[in-house]
Amino acid sequence: MPNPRELLVCLLDYIKEQAKEINPKGYRFTSTRGFIRQRNEIAGLPGVEFDVRVEGDHVWLKVPRLTAEPPPDVPKNYAALLRGSPDPNGPLPSLDEAAFIRQLNKAVQELKATGAATLEDIAELEGQHRAAAAQVLDSYTTAWNSWAAGERPRRATIALYSDLFTLMHQMEAEQTSKPQELIWGIGISSWQLEAEGEQIPFEYPLLTQVMEIAIDDQTMAIDLRPRAIDTRVELDAFVACRVVGAIEVERTADGHLAKHKENPVTPFDPGSYADVLKLIAGNLDSEGSYREVLTGDGLIPSASKHLVVTDAWVLLSRPRAINYLFDDLKRLQEKLDSGCEIHDGPLALVTPPSDQPLEFEPISFRGLSSRGNSGGSGGTEELYFPLPYNDEQVTIVQRLKRAAGVTVQGPPGTGKTHTIANVICHYLATGKRVLVTSRGEPALGVLQEKIPEEVRALTVALLTSDRKGIEQFQGSIKAIQHRVSQINPER
Repeated sequence: MPNPRELLVCLLDYIKEQAKEINPKGYRFTSTRGFIRQRNEIAGLPGVEFDVRVEGDHVWLKVPRLTAEPPPDVPKNYAALLRGSPDPNGPLPSLDEAAFIRQLNKAVQELKATGAATLEDIAELEGQHRAAAAQVLDSYTTAWNSWAAGERPRRATIALYSDLFTLMHQMEAEQTSKPQELIWGIGISSWQLEAEGEQIPFEYPLLTQVMEIAIDDQTMAIDLRPRAIDTRVELDAFVACRVVGAIEVERTADGHLAKHKENPVTPFDPGSYADVLKLIAGNLDSEGSYREVLTGDGLIPSASKHLVVTDAWVLLSRPRAINYLFDDLKRLQEKLDSGCEIHDGPLALVTPPSDQPLEFEPISFRGLSSRGNSGGSGGTEELYFPLPYNDEQVTIVQRLKRAAGVTVQGPPGTGKTHTIANVICHYLATGKRVLVTSRGEPALGVLQEKIPEEVRALTVALLTSDRKGIEQFQGSIKAIQHRVSQINPER
């Protein structure tokens, strides 16, 4: 029988292989269905700022919250005759012919009421009205064009803000079938790859940094910051297409980034990424090249038989990568190789189950909020449940004292979150640390709200925003410092 450590390593390998889903056809911008913006679509937009650095913070992109400016007002006397689009990209102002005919007919009737009106009189009247309307239309069109020229880039900023705002809420609520992530890709490259006899055009960044989206509470601007996650080398498509040396080049590039962590990759400093991009270009293709296109037109060459790596960058959303899982699996395997202690939980996954049923010795809980003695012949302990509870919740804590894990199930609304909040508070009160994980962020947010206010300051939620997590962590430290400073040792 293999020992549990070897089985656990094999299990981690199996998880990694099962999680791999590499489709080389997906590494092309035309296949992107979500948010995507290249540099030339963002740079120069009104109010948009790059590389905003303040003490302790680095915002890669700041998008202000602008409001749309309405088009100029149509002259009051011609408001019913002229059509002007509120969209600067819409059609030019025009004359409403039906409204003009109605107004002309009214003028003709007034003319006839003053006496006989010949056809020449009516024709002259129409000519006068059309000439006046054309003059007003020409003057208004000039003003509208001037407004549209200034408003188009503003509307582009507004659209960028709206798209990022929507993506932020999708990422937080995970409303999509596949949770999304926003990446800042550096080194957009092109190459004609081949897989199973089929030509696959590759157009994708070779370095990606996962970003977080946050709203500035003061200005309501949207800030994009790099998450506290290492920059990733994106050579999976090359590996899947069996490009010779792709795995070795990926390892070398990873090693290069690891050696230069004091100078992290940023799209605003070519020195932070140029060397690794040149390394990839020169080692994957004998005629591969690195081109600096940002100083020129910024255009990416079409995919050809030779690899072209550029310094261009792109912002795009994609289904959340499983790279975090791979990184975690790698760290776990390194821990196992170092001979670390295997705790009961993971050990249970690779240990044959016992044929003997677990015996649970009841525990008597006094509890600060207890209903009284819960019975049993075991020792007496304190139960720190701040919220109302029932016998089932007490049973959970009793079983956790004897087993590595307990499964609790029930339909929505049966009090699972309420129960978890009680269990967390009990363990905190007994000096333990508690980690809570969930498939989606909303459940964690609801749970944090369930924690009593007196204890909530000790909880930290690490969700889509690293910044919010750090702020909560700082708040917890301050809360602890305040409480400790108020303690009277004599009492």
